[in-house]
Amino acid sequence: MNTPEDLISPYQPPAADLSQPAQQVQALPPHERSAAPKVFGVLSIIFASIELLLSTFGLLASAATGAAESLGNLSPDADKAAELSAVMHPMAMIYRGFGIQSLILFVMSALLLAIGIGQLRYRAWAQRWSVYWAGAGLLCVGALVAISMLIISPAYAELFESATRLNKEGGEALAGMSGISTWLGGTFAVICVILYTPYPAMMLLFFTREHVRASMTD
Repeated sequence: MNTPEDLISPYQPPAADLSQPAQQVQALPPHERSAAPKVFGVLSIIFASIELLLSTFGLLASAATGAAESLGNLSPDADKAAELSAVMHPMAMIYRGFGIQSLILFVMSALLLAIGIGQLRYRAWAQRWSVYWAGAGLLCVGALVAISMLIISPAYAELFESATRLNKEGGEALAGMSGISTWLGGTFAVICVILYTPYPAMMLLFFTREHVRASMTD
């Protein structure tokens, strides 16, 4: 007499054993982590700390100049007050422009400091925020250049013109310096590009690489 086992066709695939756990998906093979996040983490912390200190001084200087402009208007002598206002107003505009730049750099440096700590620890969020910060950093460089050309440079021109009117003896020499304002604004713009463009560009280049992204999974 044939048993149930004998009735099974030899060509029929074996039935799955549901009592056994399903086979796990094979894990990706281990790979060596890129050293880029650690290197950038150290650099980010150093650069951010230095720039935080410098931008803090810039914010304080801007606030002090704004206060000095207000005090100049309190002079009892109307003529003296007008002269002080003619000089202090463009000075305040210059430092206000530097103050806006310092505020941008302060915020970006604070973010970079936090991101640098995450880069050192190979955090996945730090990889994403490194790309975000790099893109925002390049936009901020454009903002710094615009501030230099649209605020600081015209303020220097107004300062030289005011000094020319107040200084009767050296008026001709100061009048010749009014053209320097555009040169000063352009110089500040070029300095901003040279100082602040390379690092975000390098971060954008490295932290979009697949190997670096795969390394930062903690």
